[in-house]
Amino acid sequence: MEYKSTISDIFSPRKNLFAVPNYQRAYSWEKDKQIKQFFTDLREHPEAVGQYHLGHFLFEKDEHNKNKFWIIDGQQRLTTVVIFLSCVYNKLKDNKDYENDAKNIFQEYLKNTDGNQKYETVSYDNNFFENIIIREIDDEANTRSRKRILEAFEYFTEKFNKKDVSLEDILHWKDLIENAKITTDTVSDKAEATQLFTFQNDRGKELTELEKLKSFLMFNVYLDCTVSGKNPNSDIAYIEDEFKSIYQSLELIKVADEDQILNYHTIAFLSNHDSSLARVKEALKKQVVKSNWIKDFTVGLKKSFSNVVNIQEIRNQEISLSDVLYLDQYNAFPLVLKLFHFHNKEQIRKVLRLAEIILFKMEYTVGNYRTNLLHKIALEYSNDLVSLEKQLFDYSNNGFKWYWNFTGDFESRLQGNYHYFKSTRYLLWKYENALRSCNEIREPAMSFDDFVNSYGKHNLQNTLDHWTPQNPEGSEYSQEFKDKFLNNIGNLVLATRGRNSSDSNNLPSDRSTLSVLIQRQKLESSREKWTEDEIKHRQDEIVAFAKNHWDPNKIQ
Repeated sequence: MEYKSTISDIFSPRKNLFAVPNYQRAYSWEKDKQIKQFFTDLREHPEAVGQYHLGHFLFEKDEHNKNKFWIIDGQQRLTTVVIFLSCVYNKLKDNKDYENDAKNIFQEYLKNTDGNQKYETVSYDNNFFENIIIREIDDEANTRSRKRILEAFEYFTEKFNKKDVSLEDILHWKDLIENAKITTDTVSDKAEATQLFTFQNDRGKELTELEKLKSFLMFNVYLDCTVSGKNPNSDIAYIEDEFKSIYQSLELIKVADEDQILNYHTIAFLSNHDSSLARVKEALKKQVVKSNWIKDFTVGLKKSFSNVVNIQEIRNQEISLSDVLYLDQYNAFPLVLKLFHFHNKEQIRKVLRLAEIILFKMEYTVGNYRTNLLHKIALEYSNDLVSLEKQLFDYSNNGFKWYWNFTGDFESRLQGNYHYFKSTRYLLWKYENALRSCNEIREPAMSFDDFVNSYGKHNLQNTLDHWTPQNPEGSEYSQEFKDKFLNNIGNLVLATRGRNSSDSNNLPSDRSTLSVLIQRQKLESSREKWTEDEIKHRQDEIVAFAKNHWDPNKIQ
């Protein structure tokens, strides 16, 4: 390929084929950001400026097929170009005046006369890409990258179908893309590709920390092998293969983004200071044989991404796991990752329960505890589960500092007068399930999915409801009632948003206690007489439950 070229020039040789290697991230451009900007740039391209600019592309020649090129840098832009031209093809193909134009687009950018697909995405998305972009048949967009491919296709299709967009406009944009000025580098060696990629800065979307890390690791493998006189291609290919698995796991993950997972992993295995990339750089400085350390680190990172997929799949069924991640995902996740590195879910339930007690008591205390040592605990953990249980047991009783009045402050706040905040909703969920666990109650426990409304239905979202309403019609509370009872946990009930809305500002006597919530049913006997005494009595019941439930000495 020529260094200075155009999109048409690199695609027009019939046999030229392009593919995205699996160690690259899948398609990541977003409809309302990069795709929108791509289209805006085309629409607003000044007539006075001849060529549209699409930047630099880096390719690696396939070692077996001289006409196949792997895209090392620029795949997001090039994927978008092919999707865009596919939409142009769809617009022209049924117009007799443009049959040849449509045929040329199809054969140059979609499938050549040999029947070969001209442009392939990462292998695990390519069937979907072919079905949607080339064959125009429905397929399931069941990963983020597939969803974004479909959204890009639908975005351009919708724009082309607007009344204010003419066929001449579409042809003009097609010409801009086909004749867009680009520069290219083509290499036949992984080591050279690694060097060039490391120093490329021309990208449509800012690199994530994970992408920067991949580039850094591969480049340092190259440097280490150069020093030792070893050919780096094999070791670079090893890193590429591990990142292939990482990106495949990433497409399934919804509980955290790639940089959060990288952060959790490096906290758990390297350091709890600085950024993820800085932690890796600092650790690498200390190594003698750097390429071996890099390979080991990448394998461990792959395992963490795979474990996150597993954690995501089981978290809503494993209540101890869902609890700690709900309460404080940032502080809990490194420890969870470390635990899953060594153990299965059955072995770590007690540890997670102790961590949940610590996190809940910290949430529900007076809020002056800035210290959280879970990151340090995760980093230092080395597969001694018994010692970890003892350590967390001590912290769950006394907190992370010797001078804390951890349990005393927790209980004092429970017995106080103000509880209208997020943690109370969590407490009332646990209280509800304790009521349901009684032998005479046949209602099944409220699941984590029900509690957090995983279904996304607004009216099913759980909220805190004031049994005596905050703003009753036709009456005014005393200042003492407002201060001591209105926002007291004894006056707060778990309720769905739909039920809360229907209750509005009704007084207790006008509220129905017909509900699957046992805590609401229990209010029937005092519905006609709901005073400060009833509120205080209910508070005492809930406090007694909380002190027992979050007492580490009571767990098995």
